[in-house]
Amino acid sequence: MKKAVLTTTILIISVIMYSCTDLSETVRDTALQQDALESPNAPQQILAPAYERMLNPLERHNWFNNLQGVSSMEQIVPFRGGTDWFDGGRFIEMHQHSWTPSHTTINDVWRNLTQGVGRSAIAEKTIADLGGDAALIAEARALKALYNYWLLDLYNVAFEKLPEDVGTPNLSTVFRGSDAVEYIYNELSAVEGSLPPASVNETRFNRDAVAALKVRLLLNKAVYSDRYADQFTHNDADLNSVIDYATQLIDDGNFQLETENYFYLFGKENEGNPEVIFAFNQQPETGGGHRLSYFHASRNRHGNPWNTSKTGSDGGALTQDFYDMWEGERDDPRYYYEFLPDEGCVSPDDFRWNRGVQIGQQYGIVPDTESSNVYRQCENGDLEILPLVDFARSGQSMIYTREVGLETDRGHLTGARSIKWDNDKFLLGSQSSINIPVLRLGEMYLSRAEAYARQNNWEAALTDINTLRNARGARQLSPNELSTLSDLEREWIFEMYQEHKTRTIQVRFHTYTEGTWRDKNPSNVIRRVFPIPQSAIDAAQGEPGYLEQNPGY
Repeated sequence: MKKAVLTTTILIISVIMYSCTDLSETVRDTALQQDALESPNAPQQILAPAYERMLNPLERHNWFNNLQGVSSMEQIVPFRGGTDWFDGGRFIEMHQHSWTPSHTTINDVWRNLTQGVGRSAIAEKTIADLGGDAALIAEARALKALYNYWLLDLYNVAFEKLPEDVGTPNLSTVFRGSDAVEYIYNELSAVEGSLPPASVNETRFNRDAVAALKVRLLLNKAVYSDRYADQFTHNDADLNSVIDYATQLIDDGNFQLETENYFYLFGKENEGNPEVIFAFNQQPETGGGHRLSYFHASRNRHGNPWNTSKTGSDGGALTQDFYDMWEGERDDPRYYYEFLPDEGCVSPDDFRWNRGVQIGQQYGIVPDTESSNVYRQCENGDLEILPLVDFARSGQSMIYTREVGLETDRGHLTGARSIKWDNDKFLLGSQSSINIPVLRLGEMYLSRAEAYARQNNWEAALTDINTLRNARGARQLSPNELSTLSDLEREWIFEMYQEHKTRTIQVRFHTYTEGTWRDKNPSNVIRRVFPIPQSAIDAAQGEPGYLEQNPGY
């Protein structure tokens, strides 16, 4: 009997569709082979393919980063010099809010998220069939809720993929708007008590991650319930729940804000960091990379002190509007932190890129010759830090400018850059083993502050914001500096930029479709949500009305 169950499980995992819209895929993960299924660790291994679907959306510069960063006031990707980074127009369309249902990024992200829902349902069923414990089944179900949260936020849709429907013709139930919020919330509540706390392993979706995701879900509930409203109605019950869940995480003693260096949250130091509630576990052998850092770095910025192969790619930049927002706040350590001197000597062990917003002349390590795999050294053998030159493209000194646009100011050195995420200097190429935080305590302080502010308790909101600022080493705000929702939105962006959240923040504060930034005018409110890919709708044509397009597309 056991053999029959295992054979059926392999068939389901290897052949049956993973997408909730019945698209097929063959999974290559070795955790799904017969030997793995028969091993004592089979239930844990079966979760690996569900987690794997997070890799591309979280790590690649042209997935969540495009939808959440480039579509917002945060980032811009010009067709540099008329030669680099056109990429079929995917970044220009996103920045200008002119995308269509066939947009490459919109399709890519949809595919991975729906497959994440499907893989989680398969894991849920398979673990139960193998006699796995309740905590692992709950973990698979919680992952399904997380993927559905992302689908709701981006596409206004969630899928109830029941484990008993895996391998059958039964279609998933589709939820939208407030129904989707209720479904995801109930799923999280159903599994919360069966999961271990984050202190056991912050790279597994845990009990505390459930509470944190509830905070995010409920803070945005008014948006998700009425996407196109002139004003979002945040009711007190939801705001009180945000406060309660955030307070639970803040006060339970398992988590503390990072106080030594904000940028440690985005480097190797984040492994086991007490601020991290849940992080995606990156490993080079499973495709982990550092594209979030190399995307904004120029090609002559080298990141490995022992090998010249690890460089930037000269792609994205920060918008002028984002750069200008920091006026008067450039002493905030979240804006910029200097690890390297402006010229001097640094040992290879101490070498790492400066972090945060990069503008003006850039400094770093320079190969002896253009083809050399050896860097210029000081007399004592340390690495020599020198002004960088953009040899790969313009031939000019690497001086980043404030000005950057799509029609003009689109050269290879235009635009301030964000190197918020560290590169893994011990690995070659774009490989990285640096985990990617998805939920962390800093967001809980911001969420509670916003809930207080929306209840007109600005004193409590200011206390939370100043607690967060104090941990970061930033100056304290006075009451008149945090008295409007606009002030609060700025605090969100100071803390959370380039973490795949800026679009969501701006939509909630009514500055996304309404706002203007260089080369982007106010856009139709339909742009607050992305279209469902036409390919997914076409695949469901056998069931009329099953998957309807979002309004306006």
